[in-house]
Amino acid sequence: MKNNKLILFDWGNIVEDGDSCKQSWYDLLADCGYPLADARRRISEYELSAISTIEKFEETYQKIKKDLNLDTSFSEFVKLYHLHEDNINYYEDVALYEHSLKDKCYIGILSNLCILDKNRIDKQLGLNNYDYVFLSFEIGLKKPNIEIFKHVQNNVPFKPEDILFIDDKETNIESAKKMGWNTLKITGKDLDIIKEVCEKFVVGD
Repeated sequence: MKNNKLILFDWGNIVEDGDSCKQSWYDLLADCGYPLADARRRISEYELSAISTIEKFEETYQKIKKDLNLDTSFSEFVKLYHLHEDNINYYEDVALYEHSLKDKCYIGILSNLCILDKNRIDKQLGLNNYDYVFLSFEIGLKKPNIEIFKHVQNNVPFKPEDILFIDDKETNIESAKKMGWNTLKITGKDLDIIKEVCEKFVVGD
């Protein structure tokens, strides 16, 4: 029988290769007419991972197109987006380890995710392998906003001390700590540490 504990994993930089993803964004925006080095920073200003519908995403894209002087239509952008996402690598060994925990405890995903990314995260992780899936664009909130953490807490049957949250960003970790959760700040490159912390959490001190 598995323990009544929940391990929540981020996706980007935990399973998805963050460097590969950044390069994909640079290449995408260059193809759309914005080849400058600050592409990733500029696109982050639009809070894409908190947009819950494709219609609102298209509205935001029109603002991006104007602000960055892009030369592609929205439909062209979407096609290029999916073309470039095929070049994004991920840590398959981390995904497999996450799945292996399901016999020992409950597992979930808590990630800032653009609506165009859902098919890719499903291919990389198989979302049906997880007991809980919390994606920012579906909730309309993104980390590190404390409200998304409250949303999670209100929708799982676990005490704060029985939740472990694994993420690569300090701001997200700090929000989780405010909820009383256990935390681990790390990337998928350190799978051995992830295993050590998860195993200790599952069995208890």
